[in-house]
Amino acid sequence: MSASEYLVGDLRKVRELLGLSQESWGERIHFSASHVGAVERGERPALPDYLGAVDRAFGTTFIKFYRQFVVGESAPVWYRPWLDHERDATLIRTFQPLLIPGLLQTEAYARAVIAKYGLRGEAAEVMLNTRLGRQEILRREPTPCRLVAVIDETVLHRRAGNPDVMREQLHAIVAACEQPTVRVQVIPSDSGIYPGLDGPFVLASVDGRSVGFLEGYLKGHVIEAPEATADLEGTWEDIRDYALPGQQSLDLISKVADTWT
Repeated sequence: MSASEYLVGDLRKVRELLGLSQESWGERIHFSASHVGAVERGERPALPDYLGAVDRAFGTTFIKFYRQFVVGESAPVWYRPWLDHERDATLIRTFQPLLIPGLLQTEAYARAVIAKYGLRGEAAEVMLNTRLGRQEILRREPTPCRLVAVIDETVLHRRAGNPDVMREQLHAIVAACEQPTVRVQVIPSDSGIYPGLDGPFVLASVDGRSVGFLEGYLKGHVIEAPEATADLEGTWEDIRDYALPGQQSLDLISKVADTWT
């Protein structure tokens, strides 16, 4: 039995021990009965927003179990070391010239992206669960991970799914930046060529040091050598020189969101 299956079974067991129907349980956690049923049947992943609501309502610790055992359980072996670094990070800095960074993706946007990888059914749900589950670090208590993301403006105009998906995604970025620990900056499309256009990368601050991750077509690479991470730090600073300040970036994101009709 996988950790995900165990988690779902335990959720159902707690509900039944409390003598609650799916409808009553849903009312207590502010989710619909159909959502509760889909989670318990394994048709919909049990994600941090759902688990957090259960923990708050019933004093359980499902988020802790999720963080320790579920996130990354089905991730490729080469990706798991990075997930460990990301989970323990106090600061994540990510540059993405192609897509919305995974830590900021909505479920609908993530589904649209994953569908283009050719994944369907259970394989797609596993990848979706892992991707959305990683976002829990931005909401963890008592010390959420800080996130600074720099994206190219073309990302805002590259359709994933339908216009509704894009509009929701861009509004979600603006909403995320209402948290003092999240900042998103945009490099205008008229900036021309600038450092970093050869590919996205991430820097995580873990235990007083920087760890990098370079995304690749077949697999990514964790970068831990000090001289290599120093090079990435330098590239990061060069890239940020081209980005709009925070509020101007959010104004641009909101403006583009309104064009997705």
